[in-house]
Amino acid sequence: MQAQGSSDAGRVREENQDVFAVREDLGLALLADGMGGGRAGGVAAELAVDAALEHLTGVLRRQPLAPQHLGAAVKLANDRVVGMANAVSAYRGMGTTLIATAIDGPRSYIAHVGDSRVYRYSAGTLTQITKDHSLVQEWVDNGVISAEEARHAPNRNVITRAIGAKPSVQADVTEMDLADEDMLLLCSDGLTGMLTDEQIAHALATADVGNEQGLVAQAAQLVAAANRAGGTDNITVVLVRR
Repeated sequence: MQAQGSSDAGRVREENQDVFAVREDLGLALLADGMGGGRAGGVAAELAVDAALEHLTGVLRRQPLAPQHLGAAVKLANDRVVGMANAVSAYRGMGTTLIATAIDGPRSYIAHVGDSRVYRYSAGTLTQITKDHSLVQEWVDNGVISAEEARHAPNRNVITRAIGAKPSVQADVTEMDLADEDMLLLCSDGLTGMLTDEQIAHALATADVGNEQGLVAQAAQLVAAANRAGGTDNITVVLVRR
């Protein structure tokens, strides 16, 4: 597996509360977008990524990963964030989204909670794999508003599922096969809030990928495009190629 991540505070926020981690040797990539006052969101994101990575690394020392292992990693992340929020008053109410992906040959596993997303980029086509756990997504699913209207809805940042929000949380886990040249894009809503799927695909297609630093160029292109579009939130992307 090859992977490259890039994270930027954006043009408005003073602090970056997004966190990502990559373990190419183990086929793992994780991303979290923290929420909470002061440093709390960043703490939640870091706790969640560290806990999930710890669990998945431990499993891989013993056996190949299976879907239930990603669900257990998300559970541990939730336990850690809830425990810290209960122990430290300054962290009360903190939470985070979480994506955990694992690649084993052609097989990939994706667990997610919240509105951070995973896309597949294949032969120039971008396809959203995860479905946001958000209020506006529920409205779209129920036919109340269109997907385009959801992009501009005043409640578009309200998520319905998050790490740390409740004592327990259920991750959505997806299994899929990847072709040799397929790529996964993990991203926080600082990217998808600024760029449409078409604009994201264009940024990936027009990046200078003519050398071994291709993933670096594509990640940088995405972050730069989101900043040019306004950069109103932290922007984090992780590109993974098997």
